[in-house]
Amino acid sequence: MTLLAAARRMPREGVLLLLGAAGDLAGEIDQRLRSSRRPYALVVPPGGTVLRRLSIPAVGRRGRKQALRLAAEASLTEPLNSYLVDYWRIDAEQYGLAAIPRNLLVRYQEFANERGQAARRIQSPELTADLKDGLVLWVMADAVTACIWHRGTLTDWQAIPRANGMLALEQLLRHGVASGISQVIVRSAAAKDQPFAQSVSEACTRALPGAEVQMLDDPITAPGQGRRTLCTFDAFVSEQSHRPASGARRRGAALATLMLLTALSWFLYLQLRDLEDQVARAEHTASLLKMQAGRSVRIADRVGRLIGEVREMQALDDASVVTLLDNLAELMPATVRLAGMLQLDRRGVLTLDGLAQAERDISGFVGELRRHPQVSGVRLQSVTANRSEKSQEQGIRFRLQVRLATPLWQPPAEEGV
Repeated sequence: MTLLAAARRMPREGVLLLLGAAGDLAGEIDQRLRSSRRPYALVVPPGGTVLRRLSIPAVGRRGRKQALRLAAEASLTEPLNSYLVDYWRIDAEQYGLAAIPRNLLVRYQEFANERGQAARRIQSPELTADLKDGLVLWVMADAVTACIWHRGTLTDWQAIPRANGMLALEQLLRHGVASGISQVIVRSAAAKDQPFAQSVSEACTRALPGAEVQMLDDPITAPGQGRRTLCTFDAFVSEQSHRPASGARRRGAALATLMLLTALSWFLYLQLRDLEDQVARAEHTASLLKMQAGRSVRIADRVGRLIGEVREMQALDDASVVTLLDNLAELMPATVRLAGMLQLDRRGVLTLDGLAQAERDISGFVGELRRHPQVSGVRLQSVTANRSEKSQEQGIRFRLQVRLATPLWQPPAEEGV
């Protein structure tokens, strides 16, 4: 509970909503405003706020709240919980009580529940200052309320029934208002009250000849109204702002949550698909690397064997080849000689070209080769007569293939890589 010694300047709200005398919203609520999310303040109609003066003893801050509560209960006709209450300070021992009947706010609470948004503040016209020092007269359907402001604080007020006539009002202005009033503002609660408000303005001019009398006909919900106020009923506003959300608002929140969860689920699904693709690519790469690694191992093994065979070939000395040729020369008849190619391949096949004087010499040579223990087979590839002019090249040319039983070098087996 905040006690104010003077009116405070309020932040500008988006919309001012006026309660009607019966608690309705005075036709101010249209469909566009119902669906809008603009902040708003609720204005209680003039005369809808019960004003009381409370006198309490000088007590500490903790005891002041209880003392004000007890004094408020004693001054009201209904239980205190039937009202919204707020206080402002008049002087050291006097406080003002502003009480708004809760039954006046039933329609407002329905609207707030439907809209899903409570008012930022509750505003009472009698507690709204259009001046710091002077007199404000509120003209209503059944009464005129005179509010005296001093240094930005409402210090005194009195309601005069309209049935008492203008004479009673002039008597109050002449004798019931402190001298020195220099500014008077006359305001009407509704357009239908403006003719009577004009009469009140004329009465003020007669009763207070030295005062500046001003009649304002701006609606109390017009922009800029209520910029300075004494009470804002913060406890009720805080209570409303923490109420559970309305069905429409809950449905809206549920829909928004569902949309958020759907978007999040789709995002996570896309992320999962991307991760699955990355895993598949990684597995494929690993498989390729594994295959290449296995192939590299086989290649390394083969290279190792080839290197070993090469080293074995390098280890063969010339004596082995000489021995083979000596054996070949011993088997060769005197009428046969080598003439041309002499080649030993890695499979152990010796190919040689020779020249013989007669075919029987070739047959004898082939027979001797087949009987030799180091030879596993002999094949005569060709036999041709050579009729050269040179006597040493005349004879019969032949080509033999001699397969050795044990090759001088065993070639490595072929392997797939």
